[in-house]
Amino acid sequence: MSYLQALSVFCAVAEEGSFTAAAKRLGLTQPTVSFHIDNLEKNFGCPLFMRTAKGVELTVYGQTLYENSRRVNAILEEAQNQIKALVAGTSGHIPVGASTIPGEYILPGLTAAFLRRHPGVKVSITTGDSQAILAAYASGQFPIAIVGTKPDDPAAQPLWQDELVLVVHPDLLAEIRLPDLAAMTHLPLILRKAPSGSRQTLLAALAANGIAVDRLNVVLEVTGNAAIKQAVLQQAGAGFLSRWAVQDEVAAGRLAIVNVPGLRITRTFYGLCNPSLMPTTVSHYWQALVTSADPSADSADLPPAQRQLD
Repeated sequence: MSYLQALSVFCAVAEEGSFTAAAKRLGLTQPTVSFHIDNLEKNFGCPLFMRTAKGVELTVYGQTLYENSRRVNAILEEAQNQIKALVAGTSGHIPVGASTIPGEYILPGLTAAFLRRHPGVKVSITTGDSQAILAAYASGQFPIAIVGTKPDDPAAQPLWQDELVLVVHPDLLAEIRLPDLAAMTHLPLILRKAPSGSRQTLLAALAANGIAVDRLNVVLEVTGNAAIKQAVLQQAGAGFLSRWAVQDEVAAGRLAIVNVPGLRITRTFYGLCNPSLMPTTVSHYWQALVTSADPSADSADLPPAQRQLD
């Protein structure tokens, strides 16, 4: 019998006031109960019970042990309940690493729907560039990672598609003339700084069409999509942004999409989940993300952000 089990026997004797009653309650023989009490007294080097005509009573040492044992039992019971909840997937913490666009524009809405169905669960979403998120995932910091560049991992699953679109302030739209792709090199552009998954996707698409980065008229480089959006709103130039990031501003007429002849830049957001870091709660969330995925959809028709996760 383990030390914790011996304490359980001790508590039963203390509560019943009798070795015989404790043995009956626990389904043990009286000699077995006596054996464990003797071992505890030898271990602590003091008597835990006083024998009386009515049975046994706790000594001052026994009372101290009993009070602390009850606290230990309460902690163990709480731990057992928490573990049961984790196994059932009704509680727990899910740390998620994501590149900027899925972390800021896709996951919040999907996660909110998931949390409405799992009120005991907590989710924390950390955003960063794709390479940093993948490195953190590899080190075990996140059991789930969502990135905008295809990971060198056969377990990566495609989740959602995206399209990078050229946006300008509506007041500048009439001034822009793009008869062909080459004319885009004259536009004042605002780009993400490296490293960035969207920058990498953009420059690769332009290079495939014969336009190197040194031919672009880059007037401003910033560290995030929000900064590009704000600079475009302030008419500092044009910028390539995810449709996810500008759909509200375009709908409200605050930004306008410029059609670039011969250029359509799409990409897929990929997800990774580490099975060794997957308690049931994380598994439920991951399966909900996979269920919501629509990698075959046309990138101009983005997956609905309001889709609910079960």
